[in-house]
Amino acid sequence: MASNTDPSRHLSFWVNTVTFLVEDCLFRLPREPFQLESRFFCDKFSSLQGDGGETEGLSDEKPIRLDDVEKGDFEQLLKVLFHRTLTSLPDLSLSTDQWASVLKLSTEWSFQEPRQAAIDALTREASAVDRVVLSQKYNVEELFLPALNELVRRPDLITMEEAVQMGLDIGFKLASVREKVAVRKANCMGNRGKRNAVKPEGLGSMPPSSPMPNRSGKGASRLQDMDFSDEIRVTFGLPVGPLMAPGRLDDSF
Repeated sequence: MASNTDPSRHLSFWVNTVTFLVEDCLFRLPREPFQLESRFFCDKFSSLQGDGGETEGLSDEKPIRLDDVEKGDFEQLLKVLFHRTLTSLPDLSLSTDQWASVLKLSTEWSFQEPRQAAIDALTREASAVDRVVLSQKYNVEELFLPALNELVRRPDLITMEEAVQMGLDIGFKLASVREKVAVRKANCMGNRGKRNAVKPEGLGSMPPSSPMPNRSGKGASRLQDMDFSDEIRVTFGLPVGPLMAPGRLDDSF
């Protein structure tokens, strides 16, 4: 039977939309995640009012303009925001550059869950140098120290290109930590050599003709397991963790 009253909106299945203009492209999207998850957009929605009383964002003719935002960056953020309709956490095949776009905009607009998803993905997939750069650019402390640790432990030298990419100040400080590690390693190897020096036969020593045990490669593999967080914290002026013991180079090299 037909009703004479105006239909009501369903409480759960009525979607308020918002229209954005990014570069030369219009996006019409559900308003809820922007309203609930981002202080930036919550404030923006409450403050924007178009000419003649028409609120911006309600039509293609009066979109909310997102100036200085690249369409590609915005698309990556939307993939993460709206992928969660079926899964609680984003499980997307995004490249490192695409996750960096998500981190960029989620940081700028205070989206906590997409930001953490980007940090988790970049922790797994981005190079140590890229993680250092991103940690400084978007204030992600949890990326910074592990990436520096990885760069200290790696056998390859820090290139000038990498130092410029991270910033020369970081590059020089990182080189200082690596130099300390190299000096301590050399001292440990020197002390071990003295203990293993050939003594006269009859004193339980290895005879001159006996080959020395081959331990090549052991030092490098042990170095990969070391934690130099405290040395890095001191050099970079970071707060010292109460439970983190400094990495030690001992006779295992």
